[in-house]
Amino acid sequence: MAGLLATFVTLSFVLISAAAAPCQVKIDVRADRIVVEIDGRPFTSLHFGKENGKPYLYPLLTASGKNVTRAFPMEQLPGDPTDHPHQRGVWIGAEHLSEIDFWENEPSYDRPRKGQIIVERVQEQRSGKDEGSFTVLAHWISPEKETLIAETLTMNFYAGRPGTRQFDVDLRLKAQKQVTFADNHDAILGLRLAPAFDESRGSRVVNAEGLQGSERVRGQRSAWVDWQADLQGEKVGIVVMDSPKNFRFPTRWHVRDYSLLFASPVAQRDYHPSEPEWSKTLQKGEELRLRYRILIHPPNVGVAAAFKEFSTR
Repeated sequence: MAGLLATFVTLSFVLISAAAAPCQVKIDVRADRIVVEIDGRPFTSLHFGKENGKPYLYPLLTASGKNVTRAFPMEQLPGDPTDHPHQRGVWIGAEHLSEIDFWENEPSYDRPRKGQIIVERVQEQRSGKDEGSFTVLAHWISPEKETLIAETLTMNFYAGRPGTRQFDVDLRLKAQKQVTFADNHDAILGLRLAPAFDESRGSRVVNAEGLQGSERVRGQRSAWVDWQADLQGEKVGIVVMDSPKNFRFPTRWHVRDYSLLFASPVAQRDYHPSEPEWSKTLQKGEELRLRYRILIHPPNVGVAAAFKEFSTR
């Protein structure tokens, strides 16, 4: 009897300890956003209020709590540039999808062919010790209120090594009727980084082939692009990786010196007029799947090794 009691006490202690153990990655679904915390600290939120035109991640914070994304127009900070209000944090879309704009589609813009990307529901959420994730279903809706694409977006966040922040984007775009992504650089994954990443402030952008500078990196195909800057006294890099399983890997990149970075797998002639055009048509029911990893890292993290780990997933 004493042995059974001891076993019961031990098991109860284990269960209570497991229940009390904090999640390193916490996913919190709210009315208009999904909030992500890592190691008890804020990391990012997916904002999906219908008034925004499209969902976006803001902010993206380093492990020390510094914001690597531009604050405008979500916040007004001294010295923040106020151009291109549609460039909100990290977003997904396309400027020319069957002549409808799902990219520069701010509600304040006076454009007749603006579409909306509306999150219909959160399909799944999961917090955990080492990682957490959520999946949302969104519809790309035309000005005529017709759903052109059903988007399934999964984001997986990792506790990772000390000093880093890392997450994966798994995007599935299923055509509800025939649609065409025009050959254009404003698609499909966009990031607007903080002013510290402007090249005029001494930042450094480099791709997997070692090309440096926005003018040399822009329009080139590469497995990844890493943008490094001094952010409030801290050396920080943010790298976007293109999965080897992706359509047209390695993708082309749209890069501007004012801290703009797009992964644009449907753009080629837009960069190089003598090259074949890269538009992409999806028939009704056809799905385009794209996967990316975004890693915020200190200088001592080897990006090539990090990409090798990502490429095995």
